[in-house]
Amino acid sequence: MTWILTSAFIILTMQSGFAMLEIGVSSPGNEVNVMLKNVCDLLFGTMAFFFFGYGIAFGKPSNGFMGMGDFAPSTYFDDPVSSGLFYGRYIFNLSFAATSTTIVSGAIAMRMRFGVYCFYAFYSVLVYSFVAHWVWADNGWLAVYGVHDFAGGGPVHLLGGFNSFLAIKFVGPRQGRFDGTRPESDFAESSPTNQLLGLLILWFAWIGFNCGSSFGITEEKWLVATRTAVSTMNASAAGGIMGLVYSQWATKRRFAMIIGSIGALVACYSNEMLFKKRIHLDDPVGAVGAHAVSATWGIIAVGLFANSKFEGIEVRDGLFHGGGFEQLGVQCLEIVAIIAWSVVAVSPFFYIVGVALSRNPKNPRAGLRLEFPDEKVYPHQADPRIHDCMEENVNMDEVVEHVREDKELFEEIYKVVLQRVRNELNLVAPSTPSVSDGLDDEDTHSMTCAQGLTLTVLDVTTVGGSSQTKALVRSKTMSV
Repeated sequence: MTWILTSAFIILTMQSGFAMLEIGVSSPGNEVNVMLKNVCDLLFGTMAFFFFGYGIAFGKPSNGFMGMGDFAPSTYFDDPVSSGLFYGRYIFNLSFAATSTTIVSGAIAMRMRFGVYCFYAFYSVLVYSFVAHWVWADNGWLAVYGVHDFAGGGPVHLLGGFNSFLAIKFVGPRQGRFDGTRPESDFAESSPTNQLLGLLILWFAWIGFNCGSSFGITEEKWLVATRTAVSTMNASAAGGIMGLVYSQWATKRRFAMIIGSIGALVACYSNEMLFKKRIHLDDPVGAVGAHAVSATWGIIAVGLFANSKFEGIEVRDGLFHGGGFEQLGVQCLEIVAIIAWSVVAVSPFFYIVGVALSRNPKNPRAGLRLEFPDEKVYPHQADPRIHDCMEENVNMDEVVEHVREDKELFEEIYKVVLQRVRNELNLVAPSTPSVSDGLDDEDTHSMTCAQGLTLTVLDVTTVGGSSQTKALVRSKTMSV
């Protein structure tokens, strides 16, 4: 049980790795938003797993589709040993559920409403728990067919990756990402250093993720754990080399290296050439390729390379070891079942939540996304605007530059600021100005609140005889 607990603790540190990776690929000024989403994965995911998730995944009694007991499991057991074993398995499986949830966080970075994501963090654990039951419960319907999924290729990666795909399609790309209305510099990655730090944290944690899935080191389980450790290092190293050179590379004897190399190749190719360039899928961290596509290959690889002679593992021989197509067939069934479940369970979630917030059945996206000014005017200053955490080193010149020549954005900002001022701070505010050639060189509109704070909202200026707008948000009180 010490092995399982230690592995679970290592897996939970992956939240830090995912957060650092997401911060690195996001635009500057989104750090707090990214960190809070990863925190909420654990906050809401833990509650969802305790009250519902564990019971659905492993509760007793159960059928092939779901468990129907052990919801909000009791802390009292007649046998202390049974209690320890139960909660050891519980915390380990919770770490898997949290990982599946956080995959979506980076895929929809910088554009999903924070409240919507919190709701998703709770709901996605329930979606995951059904798949976990199918694959890992003794009577799960995929387990009965003989599906072999040692460490979550299907329930964690394929499900999380395809959920990311659906989330991106519902939320849509960032403003101006593919239509040419914003410069490429607006979408520049903020910190390669954070990306590499996140990579190293995740790499170390994956060893705990995979080796811990042996569920112990007694009897023959230690053989499984040690083989898994070597395979994880070989596969990840080969995948990293393939990612670096992005070219052909092969080996004659090390199947882990072949699997890792192909996994890296299909992930890199699908993210860059298919999702980004062909179907314009705005996935900042490449979650769909790295998780859904690579997981699909990993699940198929079991049907190709599985070896029943390995001690401690019960699996049929794969195609390349003389086992025919039987194991490959059930592995493909797992892929189809998980993708279908993702579509059936997650698509209605985003549609219903989007409609509930937008009150427009024809435009659920409006309810899922950040408001127009929140996303567009603060591409590098989202944290002050969304989470009210203004820092002294915020560069307001970047904000000014971004909206300098955007009349539509100027008018939208003014309307939103005035509305929030009236609703939240009870200020006396002027009516919306009109932009015309007759405006003075600087027409400043100020608002004063009860505390005596003057907030200069906008300057409107005319340049070169033509109407042009320039927005300046000069107050450090960004939350209005």
